[in-house]
Amino acid sequence: MFERYTETARRAIFFARYEASQFGAQAIEPEHLLLGASREDKPLFIQILPDGEDSLEWIRRSIENHSPPKPRIPVTVELPLAPETKRVLHYAHDESDRLKHRHIGTEHLLLGLMRAEDSVAAQVLFELGLRLDAMRDVAQRIKAPRPYVFQANRPNGRRRIVLGVERLQQMPLLRGARVGLVCNQASVDHRFRHVADLLHEHTAINLTALFGPQHGIRGDVQDNMVETAHALDRKTGLPIHSLYSETREPTEEMLKDVDIIVCDLQGVGCRIYTFVYTLANCMRAAKKFGKKVIACDRPNPIGGIQVAGTVLDPAFTSFVGQFPIASRHGMTVCELARMFNEHFGIDCDLECITMKGWSRELWYDETDGPWVLPSPNMPTIDTATVFCGSVHLEGTQMSEGRGTTRPFEILGAPYINADDFGNALNNLNLDGVYFRPCVFMPTFQKHAGKACGGVQIHVTERRAFEPVITGIAIVKTAYDMYRDDFRWKDPPYEYEYDRNPFDLISGTSKVREAIERGDDLASIQASWETPLAEFKALRERFLLY
Repeated sequence: MFERYTETARRAIFFARYEASQFGAQAIEPEHLLLGASREDKPLFIQILPDGEDSLEWIRRSIENHSPPKPRIPVTVELPLAPETKRVLHYAHDESDRLKHRHIGTEHLLLGLMRAEDSVAAQVLFELGLRLDAMRDVAQRIKAPRPYVFQANRPNGRRRIVLGVERLQQMPLLRGARVGLVCNQASVDHRFRHVADLLHEHTAINLTALFGPQHGIRGDVQDNMVETAHALDRKTGLPIHSLYSETREPTEEMLKDVDIIVCDLQGVGCRIYTFVYTLANCMRAAKKFGKKVIACDRPNPIGGIQVAGTVLDPAFTSFVGQFPIASRHGMTVCELARMFNEHFGIDCDLECITMKGWSRELWYDETDGPWVLPSPNMPTIDTATVFCGSVHLEGTQMSEGRGTTRPFEILGAPYINADDFGNALNNLNLDGVYFRPCVFMPTFQKHAGKACGGVQIHVTERRAFEPVITGIAIVKTAYDMYRDDFRWKDPPYEYEYDRNPFDLISGTSKVREAIERGDDLASIQASWETPLAEFKALRERFLLY
């Protein structure tokens, strides 16, 4: 039936099914198809609608007024096409044939919707001033299928940015100074050239030492609490000082040939990620030994707008949380460095080199930035999208997906029934996410070589998706359903030998205690809203973009 459909048109139908489930409809109506099409082919809709993107929002509001949403239906339910929607698809075929097109795209779906004159979708389009003949003229000019663009994740064209470290190389700040570089495998420019090589080859820069964070300077060490050794860099011949070894702060000896510490590390937008604390430790050492720190900025891969989750209680300070900031902080590395320095009192000689071209609403894959996995189990932007939530599973005996090809997206344990677990999570009706039941076998780490039941997290609308409450929901659901088998992880965790690892990740014991007490998810989320609001107000002072 769908052989002639473009990939974008097929995805429009796929998301029509999703929209129908969110409206609590018993079948996929034409208005759901309109929402799916407008979601998947924004460039076409912006071209034809009188007010561009504002009209897209008006379409949704109008449909909601015509057909107020009912209780959601789990997306696992296979909803049929309504008879009127089948007629729309028939009309779309007819319009494609009329225009002598070989394909059926979203433009033909629109024509089909307009021919179903009595439908809610057609009435909404007519109210916007669209007319069938004019739309046919637009469709006539579209001669062949347009390239498929995944609109949920990427705009039509990526924003050009200039990284902080790329700007630094054009500045005189390092001339005449002995430079130490904190970096790892993700410290590259747009041509994927490593920053250590660029600074070493620069005739005006005297690079004297390299410093590596957790997982090593080349990112080859898989697990937590696996230290990396000091070494010599084979390419540059420079000493590599490991800051995930017997020390996590540069010593006076390490800094004896360094005047300026340059830090170029890629963050992931989550408090529970140690690279920003390596930077903080370098700032402390710089203050102690009279050095300067230059922090080079990179994009927050999950955008700089959404802020969510618990704010660290200082009683639970550790190397996965040194400061009272939110789980999803919505800040860049340089913005955090300014906060650490000015608000939390490190008070070192700090200079931040900002990016050009980046703005807060942009996710990493909406820029032309060079993505390299910043740590072994952070391979993609999809991983970073869910990490603020699924990292909480590190504080349990459940597998967080290490040892699979989708770490932090595939989760479970040997005692879990995948279908039951997936259904329970989907029945929570969390925004922007679907939990697909699956069985997997980790090749290393927790439950290595054992079949685990669980779910894969599929983010269907990432700007609506809230990862922290999703991660807590996964842990709480496993605890509630499998109380006899579920276990919290035992210490040690990140060099803390006497405190519950889940509490260290959460930044508080209150979340675990609420799960054990049987509190509902809404109550747990409400418990962190006041400190979260205070953090949001604080962060405004340190935003650079």
